[in-house]
Amino acid sequence: MAVEAKRQVAVLSFSRIARDRRVQRQCALLEDMSHQPLVIAYREPEDALPYASCLWPVPRPTLLHRLSTVARQLPAHLGLWAAKAGFWIEPRHRWALEALKRHAPRLVIANDWPALVVAAAYKQASGCLIHYDTHEFATLEFDERAFWRLVYKPMVTALERHAIPMADSISTVGPKLAEALQEHYALAHPPAVVRNIPDRIALDANAQTGWPLRILYHGQVLPDRGLEALIDSIPLWAEPHRLTIRGDGNAGYIAGLKAKIEATGRAELVTFEQAVPPDEVMPLAAHSADLGVHFTPLNTDQRHFSLPNKLFEYIGAGLAVAVSPGVDLKRVVEGHGVGVVSRDASAKAAADAINRLTQASVSAFKAASRQAAQTLCWESEREVLRDALEPLMRGM
Repeated sequence: MAVEAKRQVAVLSFSRIARDRRVQRQCALLEDMSHQPLVIAYREPEDALPYASCLWPVPRPTLLHRLSTVARQLPAHLGLWAAKAGFWIEPRHRWALEALKRHAPRLVIANDWPALVVAAAYKQASGCLIHYDTHEFATLEFDERAFWRLVYKPMVTALERHAIPMADSISTVGPKLAEALQEHYALAHPPAVVRNIPDRIALDANAQTGWPLRILYHGQVLPDRGLEALIDSIPLWAEPHRLTIRGDGNAGYIAGLKAKIEATGRAELVTFEQAVPPDEVMPLAAHSADLGVHFTPLNTDQRHFSLPNKLFEYIGAGLAVAVSPGVDLKRVVEGHGVGVVSRDASAKAAADAINRLTQASVSAFKAASRQAAQTLCWESEREVLRDALEPLMRGM
């Protein structure tokens, strides 16, 4: 969609906007607040967007791209000046800054640290206001990977620390992450907590619980999602529950998971399915599963801060849940009485958590989820973001 006029509010995100529900919800809230947003983000040719937009093709990582990334980011060890130089060599960063200068918004909602760096540079030129919405603890995001710590982390650390004081307000996705950000950057106020909570859907109050259970993992199929431990737990299950893994991922990685499942001798219990459109995720979960699982690894602080979309999607679909004991995961699950928390993220602990369940307990957890879904929904959560944005809008 072409930009028709200058907009007072820009939403900047180096993500594929058509699949970024958090950013889409920001845009919908802005419309509700009588502001038509300008979206600056990535898109695929087939993506249709209902907002005025400046769009960049979705990056395609190649070996050459990775080598150029190393060349750009490794010098950040030399200091802030080198980190800035490496950041601004990237064409898409310069393109985003030029888009802001061209359309001259008075408020920029910057999603994650690269968008914050661009917004901060624009603020120096324009005096705009910035709301920084960080979806991760940027400096710890992939801390379990030595390559990331060596190449990426120095740049991320230097640039976020330099830019975050320029944000006029900050939000993030979970309470523990908000606490950690306030402490790490000595922020005067804790960031607002705007969790990745979906829209409310209609649920069947008479939904039955099958036995053996229908267990669901949905979301991106990636190495850091605890799927290996989940698969290794299958031979330890006391009952022949059926597991569906629904989502997209690297074909080679998925082939490795399937081989791992074959090696358990229980391949008949596991089904892989393609991801479905965002609006179908929760309705499909509601009628095809009893238990949603997420035994995320807890080998870094970032993992302990994790409070993923899928937890709230499971609850919003009226499912019982079983999760590893991340701080905020545990707080939500036990606080609302919607499932069980494993003692750690190992295969044995995952199996023990699943084996504690009975048909009656899962039915009770599902009922609790249906109740919790009435308040754990975007219709409630968006008011936190509204409260953060309104003072900025009055200052535009």
